[in-house]
Amino acid sequence: MPNSDLFLQTIEAVYASALDGERLPEVLESTSRLLGAAGACFEIIDKSTCRQDLFVTVGAPSVARTPYLEEFMALNPRIPFALRQPVGSVSWDHKILNEAAMARDPFYAEFLPNFGLRYFAAVVVEQSPKKLVAVSVQRTRKQGHVDKREIATLGRLYPHFQRAYDLATRLIKAGDRRGVLENALEWLADGVALLRADGNVVYANDTLRTFAQRNDGFRIAGRAIEFIAPEVRRRFEVALGAVERIGDPTCDVHSTDFPVPRNGGMPAYIVSLRPLARGETLAPRARADVMLLVRDPLWRNTATSRMLQELFGLTNAEVHLAQALCAGVTTSAYALERDVSLNTVYSHLKRVREKTGCKSVPELIRKFGELNVPLRLS
Repeated sequence: MPNSDLFLQTIEAVYASALDGERLPEVLESTSRLLGAAGACFEIIDKSTCRQDLFVTVGAPSVARTPYLEEFMALNPRIPFALRQPVGSVSWDHKILNEAAMARDPFYAEFLPNFGLRYFAAVVVEQSPKKLVAVSVQRTRKQGHVDKREIATLGRLYPHFQRAYDLATRLIKAGDRRGVLENALEWLADGVALLRADGNVVYANDTLRTFAQRNDGFRIAGRAIEFIAPEVRRRFEVALGAVERIGDPTCDVHSTDFPVPRNGGMPAYIVSLRPLARGETLAPRARADVMLLVRDPLWRNTATSRMLQELFGLTNAEVHLAQALCAGVTTSAYALERDVSLNTVYSHLKRVREKTGCKSVPELIRKFGELNVPLRLS
């Protein structure tokens, strides 16, 4: 099992880099540390020319790139192998050559030793007729060949590399940036709506529509968001007015955030309204003035659940309990909500603590709070 804190840090960096390409070196640095490597690379290879369209490296000497491109890239046995691999597959040296073959190979015997490198592991992020996209780590002879745990860890990172790369590609393809904001909002785990100043909905992402379909606290009727409780409707009107005055010293910015109570003792939604700057990157079909965000403390995407299961070996029931506790739900309320006995809840909690190494619920909340993936990945 990989170092859980570093694994989560790496994943967070991966998704941050999707929206800010300048953070890609941070991803590579974290990946390198996680896999016990000397460095890491992200590269895009144009198949028609067999040349690199993009090459970002951390840890490997920068002087290595010129002789590599001029002479040794064509001799690198890893590339022809990678070009035949399906998306998501992990490659490493011993899948390509054994130690005796490496000793005879110019790339391994002449190029890599000049820079203190020997071994690698890589995962294919995209394999299309036009290009190969891969993330790899480079290791020294002393660090040795990757082991089964490190190979498995790189495989577990693949879905996050792929989704972040896909999001970054979508944003780049937007070209003139029209509709970029809406494209990005579809990937958020929070519910988001873009509103006109009068409160009419211009756009709502899938997460918000999912929340609204519950008809618990609010709903979408036509082009309007309707809050069910009269007091919440009043708070919404106040918030809309306050958004227009943000920046005015007399404006209470706290009035733009308010809770929306829900049935059955469920934690309230947290609603926030924020102004959109003029010229914001919206689709040209309509203009919006306000962004409305709805956060459900219990809402967790399936990628987060899979991550917890991979990291700690939790069952579905254990993941659900851990997430509920982190959202502030008591064990008694959870037992009532799930229609199970308190003894069952305590049994699940005991196993969660044993598997995660947490001695208390506050420690569990702290650990899980570090898993902060802001994107909806399924």
